[in-house]
Amino acid sequence: MTVDHRVRWTSGAWRADMHQWIRVALADRGETVTRIDEHRVRIWSAVLRIETDAGVRWAKENHPGSASEMAATAIAHRVAPGLVLEPLAIDVARARLLTADAGVLHEGGHAPIATRIALGETMGRLQRALEPHADELVAAGVPDIRPARVVARLRERVAQAGALPPEHPLHLDDEARAAILARVPRVDELLAVLADAGIPASLEHDDLHLGNAFEVGGALRIGDLGDAVVAHPFGTLRVLLGSARARGVASDDLERIRAAYLAGWRGRAGGRTLERAADAAIALSGVQRWEAWWRLTRDAPVSAVDEYRPYVQPLLRTLGDVEASLTHV
Repeated sequence: MTVDHRVRWTSGAWRADMHQWIRVALADRGETVTRIDEHRVRIWSAVLRIETDAGVRWAKENHPGSASEMAATAIAHRVAPGLVLEPLAIDVARARLLTADAGVLHEGGHAPIATRIALGETMGRLQRALEPHADELVAAGVPDIRPARVVARLRERVAQAGALPPEHPLHLDDEARAAILARVPRVDELLAVLADAGIPASLEHDDLHLGNAFEVGGALRIGDLGDAVVAHPFGTLRVLLGSARARGVASDDLERIRAAYLAGWRGRAGGRTLERAADAAIALSGVQRWEAWWRLTRDAPVSAVDEYRPYVQPLLRTLGDVEASLTHV
């Protein structure tokens, strides 16, 4: 059965239920809601902006395919409360999240280079803090794409994509599947590079750009963990660098962002080893990106997701190619 969750999220019944959940959750905190507005509805989530007598609050309900965001946010905030948005209420069963004021938003994708550098550094600190909690994140439902599982996950998703209807944007025909699986030896080479660096798996945001960065009290906090997986952390560089490049950030500044991000791991491996591992993780990150789209679109009507076909189709076809990965974010 196919489902377009946007239909439900724009219905009067859903709005009434969501508004009631928000009001009750905030009343439990002694806050009174004065206004609720629809901020954004996409196939992956509905986001609401709430005004209260205690300030602005934000609420969202996720597509079931990204429901793991709720558990990931709870764990991340418990472990590193200053690095992620503060959750005020979480309903894991209904994939709902209510957060404190997100502060300054950067949804337009424009900010000083220092903000992009700080975003990478903040994510790196969060990833290092969550290294001991990788198993907990997986047990809570965050997809497990740690290096040891990459090839198996790739083979599984390629086979499943072949079984989708030809009109589905994630469908892969015989030729495409064969071409992708022919890249497995290259994937194995890149996995060996990651193993050589010895950096543990952690939370890989998988969509780290300025739109998911929030300035609260002068410090950046990370939000929107709906695409996040447990994987090699350096895969986060794909979107961090690729989105910056797409906005015209100069190559010298891109190197500054990358260097600042990797600096947090320099006590564990040499600089050149980390650089090679970063390239390898970026080149492999199409597996994570495909996973996010697989979770979001496998049960969606083609009419709701067909516009994303030009984006999703190259994700696995360019696996192993650093430049293609940074270009296609």
